[in-house]
Amino acid sequence: MSRARHLHSTRSLCPSCLKVLEADISADDEGRVWMTRHCPEHGELATMIWPSADHYRWIRSLAFPKALPNRSAVRPSTRSCPTGCGICQRHQRKPTLVEIEVTQRCNLRCPVCFMSAESTASDLPLDRVHAFIEAIAQTAGTDTGVQLTGGEPTVRADLAQIVWHVRARGFWGVEVNTNGLVIARDEAYLQDLKAHGLTGIYLQFDGLTSEVYEQIRGTDLLGVKRAAIENCRRQGVQVVLAMTIVSGINDDQIGRVIAFATENSDVVAGVALQPAFTSGRFDAERARPLTMGDVIFKLEEQTGGLIRVEDIWPLGCSHPLCDTGTFLVRQDEQGSGENHGEQGPQYVPVTRDLTREEYLQLYDPDSPQGSVFLDVVVRKGLSFKGGISVIIMNYMDAVTMDLERMEECSMFVTMPSGALVPFCSYQLTTCAGQRVFPPWNIPGGEKGVDWSQLEWSEEGCGQAARGKGNEGSTV
Repeated sequence: MSRARHLHSTRSLCPSCLKVLEADISADDEGRVWMTRHCPEHGELATMIWPSADHYRWIRSLAFPKALPNRSAVRPSTRSCPTGCGICQRHQRKPTLVEIEVTQRCNLRCPVCFMSAESTASDLPLDRVHAFIEAIAQTAGTDTGVQLTGGEPTVRADLAQIVWHVRARGFWGVEVNTNGLVIARDEAYLQDLKAHGLTGIYLQFDGLTSEVYEQIRGTDLLGVKRAAIENCRRQGVQVVLAMTIVSGINDDQIGRVIAFATENSDVVAGVALQPAFTSGRFDAERARPLTMGDVIFKLEEQTGGLIRVEDIWPLGCSHPLCDTGTFLVRQDEQGSGENHGEQGPQYVPVTRDLTREEYLQLYDPDSPQGSVFLDVVVRKGLSFKGGISVIIMNYMDAVTMDLERMEECSMFVTMPSGALVPFCSYQLTTCAGQRVFPPWNIPGGEKGVDWSQLEWSEEGCGQAARGKGNEGSTV
C-alpha cells in the first residue's frame, strides 16, 4: 500500500484467531481507505473498506444520536465484542429488526450462501419458535420488525402459523425472507401467509439475466423471481428486492434492478443492495472486498443520475457505515425526466435537498430500517404518489470487522438462550470456517461457544463471496 494518511483508530479482529486488535484507518495516495491491524501470531492484514476518503469522512460525520437498548433487558457480560453479545451492557443501539431462523433446511444450494443450508436437521419446533418470539418481545419490544428466515422458511408447511403467532404477540410487522421458489409455484401458500398476518416478502433478487443466477445461485431462477413477484402483486403483498452484489458477476446490474423496481412500484416497495462479504481463503496481507462505498458510486454511474452519490445518507438507526439509503419519491407528472424519458412517473430522492439539520429534526428513531426516509417524507408533509426505498447493507466478516460498528448494530438474530446477537456477530466465522455462535441445530448451540475449547485451524485462510441475499430490513 502507498503512503498512508491516518484518519482514525478502531478495534478489529485477526481473521485467523479472532483476537481483538487495535486497528488503524488510513487513506492511501489514491484516496482509498484501508483498515490495517497486526496480530502477533498471524501477521498484518490490510483491508480496503472505502474507495474515497472524502466520501468516507462525510458519511461518518452523519452519525445520529443513539437510541439505547432497553436497559432492563440488557445482559451483563465479562467478554468483549464480538463474543459477549446478548444484548450486552456495552451495546449502543436498540434493535430495529430481529431475525428468527425457523429452519436450517433449504430447497437450493447456492454457492454464495453463508447459511447452514447443507444441514439435514429438522425445523425449529413450534414451542421453541414461540419462545424465540417471546424473547424478542421482552428484549426488543413489539415495535421491532420480525423477519422469518432460515435456511428457506417456506419449506415449512406451518409457516403461516408462525406468522400468526408473531402478529398475535403484538408485533406490527413480520416479513418472510425467501428465495421465492415456493411462492412462485404456490399462490395459495402465499395467500395463506397473508391471511395470517404477513406484511411483506424479502425476495432474493440478484439481477435481470439468467447468467447471474446460474453463477450466484447455481441455476437459472429469473423466471421464478418474476413469477413470485406476480403472485405477490395479485395477492397485494409488498416485496423488497434483496440483491447480493458479487464483483465481476452482477455489480453491473445495480441500475437495472433499480429501474425494474420503479417499473413495478405497485408491488415492489424497496431494494436492498448487499455487497457480498468475503470469507474463506484470502491473501494473508491484503483484502479488497466490494464495499458499501463502491456500491454508492456504482449507483450514480448506473442510474444516469437518478441517484447521485450525495443522495445516499446513513439511515440513522445504526452506525453510519453500516446502513445507508434514500427514498425515491414518485411524482406522476409527465415531462422530460432526466432518467426515465418523456413518459411515465418521475422519481426524485427525498435526500436531494435535505439538510442535516432538517434530517435530525424529522428523523424518527422508531422507524424500521427501510422506512426511515419514507417516514421523513411523511413528516415533511410532501405530496407524493408512493415510491421506492433503496438501502445498502454493509455487512462485516472477520476480514472487515470493525467492533465500534458492531456495538451500534440494530439488526439482531435470536439465540436459543433468548439472547439477541448482532447479525454480523452471529454470522462471524474464523477464516477457517469455525463459527462463533452455532445455530440452534448445531451441537453446543444451546450453550453457545466454549471459547476455552476452541481450536483454530492453522491452515491458510481462503476467499469466497458469501451472502444469502435475503438478509435486511422491513420496508
